[in-house]
Amino acid sequence: MKTGNENSSSSIMDMFEQGKVLKICAPMVRYSKLAFRSLVRKYNCDVCFTPMIVATDFLRSVKARDSEFTTNERDRPLIVQFAAHDAQTLADAACVVAPFSDGVDLNCGCPQR
Repeated sequence: MKTGNENSSSSIMDMFEQGKVLKICAPMVRYSKLAFRSLVRKYNCDVCFTPMIVATDFLRSVKARDSEFTTNERDRPLIVQFAAHDAQTLADAACVVAPFSDGVDLNCGCPQR
């Protein structure tokens, strides 16, 4: 899927190939929302993650999408973390956020239904 962020997607991979130490704000429940990401970016954070978003709820409800995923043009590079129990749901959720993010992370460390 082509989106308007090909250049930012390639630049995020370039960041890892440059051999420099990266400052990454990992996903934190209830804390990694836009306001917190904006704050850590003021302190030169290189890459930020969203909090974990349950992909099924995200796809089912506009209210969940509006509540769980907010961003702006300065919130890049951004990785969106999803919890999903089937590949199609994860892929569908990833397609929704693709134009507004630089990658998707599947949470495999937290127990999910």
